[in-house]
Amino acid sequence: MYQTSFHQTCTQLQALWLKSSVWIDQGWSRYKNKFYARTGQLNQIPIPLLRMAGFFGSDNDLSHVHQLQQMLQQQIRLREAIQRIRRVLDAQNVYRVAVQELLDFFKADWVFILGHGLNLWRSSDQLRHSGNVDNSATLNAYCELENAAAKLGKPLPIVVNEQSLQQFPVGQKWLNQYPGSWLLIPIPLFPGHQLQTDKTEKPWGLVAIGSKDGKNRWSSTQQEQVKLLVDEVAIALNHSLKYQQLKQDKLELRELALTDSLTGLANRRQFDDYFKAEWQRLAREQQPLTLILCDIDYFKLYNDYYGHPTGDICLAKVSDVLNRCIRRPADLVARYGGEEFAVVLPNTNTEGGHSVALAIQKQLAQVAIPHFTSSVSKAVTLTMGIATVVPEHQRTSQDLLQAADLALYHAKQQGRDRIYVHAHYCVQSHNCSGSLAQVANPDLSQPNN
Repeated sequence: MYQTSFHQTCTQLQALWLKSSVWIDQGWSRYKNKFYARTGQLNQIPIPLLRMAGFFGSDNDLSHVHQLQQMLQQQIRLREAIQRIRRVLDAQNVYRVAVQELLDFFKADWVFILGHGLNLWRSSDQLRHSGNVDNSATLNAYCELENAAAKLGKPLPIVVNEQSLQQFPVGQKWLNQYPGSWLLIPIPLFPGHQLQTDKTEKPWGLVAIGSKDGKNRWSSTQQEQVKLLVDEVAIALNHSLKYQQLKQDKLELRELALTDSLTGLANRRQFDDYFKAEWQRLAREQQPLTLILCDIDYFKLYNDYYGHPTGDICLAKVSDVLNRCIRRPADLVARYGGEEFAVVLPNTNTEGGHSVALAIQKQLAQVAIPHFTSSVSKAVTLTMGIATVVPEHQRTSQDLLQAADLALYHAKQQGRDRIYVHAHYCVQSHNCSGSLAQVANPDLSQPNN
């Protein structure tokens, strides 16, 4: 039963090697325990017993099997390194992970990656060389080596050490700057890649793996392995850049969805979300929330007289005035309706809200947008309603919104171009009495016009 031939054993090991590649591609984590168990059984068989059983014909056969086992382990390590590189989505982390994986896999003394961005060559964050990398000089030295290798028909990667100088005398320039033995390979880019910013023949990036042992020849197996790993770096980098672009596009789409295209202010959707969120926050903190609703006086007449394009310009100018009067990051100005605007002032009492309204009124008067069809002024004016409350969980944000809307209604009824403060929705350091202009106690049943 021990007459299994050596060739059959080799064939089985090679088949297992190929299966390991398939296992890892399909999900290495699902099969690695099974694989380790099978290879472990081979390692645990005592060598004398194998010889006695006639499993191996000679020490050379045994050495061959050990070599195959080492190749299997190398294949496992290579695939695991590839999987770790593939999991990275951030471009800077691609460099960091790639440098560490190359250091560990090849047991190198130095690894650095130069990348091309905005027409500038830069070193990776995880630089592993005793000296500073001169990007321009390093790139020029590599390009000379690549040209010399191309003329001799030598494939990539390029080995640069004392022995290679006989074929590549130009490699002395590299060794003068970076002594040791080096394995150099460019980072490829896919056709149409967004980082291809010019038409030069310079590679986009460069991976350099160095050993202090100047006689290290870098085997053909190691050269094939580094090609696989660098290809994965290029794929990961491409994916990371696409991921970053996707995130940026998502942010821009969100901004478009929440911004009024004409005025650049927050739109009604953003106002609703923000207003509710601030209501909940201030209900927990028991701090006041002030809302100012503003309406451009006689804007329909303005549009009829000046035309809608001029009306759009008027809306944009009023929006600029409102923005200039809001200074705190938590404050929000939104376009609430056609010619209506809303100003949300968290952690602001009625006095603070009234001060902001007065500033808006003053700034708008200075801009002096002509409005010859207005019944209250020769320039564009605003009517404003103010309401303030300390939010409670028993109430809703709609209560404050209706109060500000009702204050705006009463301001219009009293002649427009004025500020009206809702007496029941009023929070001050003292009391809501005569110190405020146009304060009244409106009937809550009246709707806005």
